[in-house]
Amino acid sequence: MSAGGDEEQQELEDAEDDTASDGDGAAAGSGDGVAAVSAADAADPKFIALLEKLHTEHNFDFRQYKRASLLRRVRQRMTQVRVDRFDTYMTYLDRHADEHIALLNAVLINVTRFFRDPDAWNVLREGILPRLIESASTTHALRFWSAGCSSGEEAYSLAILVAEILRARRDDYDVKIYATDIDDDALATARAGLYRLDALKEVAPELVDRYFMADGQAFRVRRELRKWCIFGRHDLTQDAPLAHVDVLVCRNVLIYFDSTLQSRIVPRFQYAIRPEGYLFLGRSESMLASSQRFVPVDFKWRIFQRLELNPAEAVSTTIVDTQARAARTTRTDATQLAARIGGILENVPAGIIVIDPAETIVVWNPMAEHMFEVPADNALGRKFRDLDISYRIDGLRARLEEVRTTQMHSQIQDVAFGRRAGDTMHVNVRIAPLYDDRRRLSGVMIAVNDMSTYWQLRDELDRLGEQSATANEELQSTNEELETTNEELQSTNEELETTNEELQSTNEELETTVEELQSTNTELTALNTELERRTAELRRAEAFELSVLNAVQQAIFVVDPTLVVTHWNAAATQLWDVPMNAAVGREFARLPAARLTRVASEALQRVVATRAPERLTGLPRARPDGDGITLELIPVLAVDGELVGVLGTAVTDRSGDRRTA
Repeated sequence: MSAGGDEEQQELEDAEDDTASDGDGAAAGSGDGVAAVSAADAADPKFIALLEKLHTEHNFDFRQYKRASLLRRVRQRMTQVRVDRFDTYMTYLDRHADEHIALLNAVLINVTRFFRDPDAWNVLREGILPRLIESASTTHALRFWSAGCSSGEEAYSLAILVAEILRARRDDYDVKIYATDIDDDALATARAGLYRLDALKEVAPELVDRYFMADGQAFRVRRELRKWCIFGRHDLTQDAPLAHVDVLVCRNVLIYFDSTLQSRIVPRFQYAIRPEGYLFLGRSESMLASSQRFVPVDFKWRIFQRLELNPAEAVSTTIVDTQARAARTTRTDATQLAARIGGILENVPAGIIVIDPAETIVVWNPMAEHMFEVPADNALGRKFRDLDISYRIDGLRARLEEVRTTQMHSQIQDVAFGRRAGDTMHVNVRIAPLYDDRRRLSGVMIAVNDMSTYWQLRDELDRLGEQSATANEELQSTNEELETTNEELQSTNEELETTNEELQSTNEELETTVEELQSTNTELTALNTELERRTAELRRAEAFELSVLNAVQQAIFVVDPTLVVTHWNAAATQLWDVPMNAAVGREFARLPAARLTRVASEALQRVVATRAPERLTGLPRARPDGDGITLELIPVLAVDGELVGVLGTAVTDRSGDRRTA
């Protein structure tokens, strides 16, 4: 979706909310009266109940979004449906199945464009991407993540820059651009890759020609560029982050979250970005102005590089800080412990906790921050038993004491614990003793692996199994095939790309069909032209025939075998006072010329029956005065001898003979 002026203005208001009090919902710079209304509404239990309802029933967790902007957009949607109370709106949600989607679209305004802020993209193109590509000259693999990608313009802009730098080397590199969002409608637009011309106004014409192809009144991203982009639904606030990405692009997304949620997301970003990777934020965001996790590369355009120390140095620094706070371990023990666990922090996608012999936490990696929702600054140097995680995982403290006593590894399989966000995480826990160079116990490592996805899949399979058990054999067989297909689709992104290629091939076939239909239409047009020409010829022939009949001085008429008049010339009109339009198409016996039809009808029937000509003399005119008429009735035969009508010709009987044949 292209950003309109109203959407740009709302984003600026959300950026201004960054300076407001995130907890009470009062927004600075929101306009006269809006802040006061927001402050009152933020504390409304019914508004809080609405947020809880959206979270529990529709899986939309807006509870840690900035209250000022959230209230503004919820109010706007309520105004559109003519509802002014939160409890009334909750009832409205229950009665209208699609209303929660409309509300989601109202809250999630998709403000995006191709190469939005061109100068920022120039920094990426000239100063960052060339270095990344050079550093990937051995692995030939590049991974990018566009978080909050909206309708895809941002991901495709990144793909165009990479393609422009690689050029002829494009096929030598494995480029993956993961583009995620929570708006399914926006993702559908992104997957289609179809944009109107006005959406490409900031793309150079030569890039449009190179990477897009015309599709009706719009332009579609070319297949070779589209195959790099993998679109999927992902919630930054709840789902686990991707890992080992070179550049993470997340422009003007954090401005919608309060400071607490932002502080939880930034460690996830650090976890997702590989050492010396880059974070590309929007100009409206100032969260990382004084971050110890990232160093600015270009502060104006909010481009940062992830800070990275040697693993052993990082752990040593952590332990030294812990000594200053707790004074529980010696410098010798810290150095030995750092040497043993240094490589674990960045290479294992699990929550890593290291506890010294005095039960003081000395290591708390970014994944542990994400899983347990406790920042490292709040965990390091504290006693493990003082953290709620020590008892939230059932049996963890007992197993930890067992490992310290027996100095043997231990595991806790399939354990679940609740998180502050309200969701449940399923994990496998491995507890292992750590030793110094003299094989003395120097600490205990706790490695926690997130198994929530596995449990979700298992629950889904169980549910599908129960449904299939109640169906007939055909439905059961179909369900098993769908489950198999679902597992295959989930196991590989390449199969999704293949499916997309098949759909594009189908589209090409449809285009061929359209061309064939256009060709057929051309032929029909030619046939129609020929038909019009022949119709004109027929009309000319009819006009000529009528002219010939009217030029004959004798009265002439023709009837078909059913005695319906088909021809009637001007002389016949003058003779019997019956206009041509009143005669043609009527039965002869019903003509308004009773003096003629009373005498001639039986003779016409005899001619039709015998195919022999007859002559009638002394027939009367339309008026009683004047000479009598002689009428010749001649059968008209086709080439094959079939009777097609009877021709009647009349002349004035000068002899005055009034007899009839």
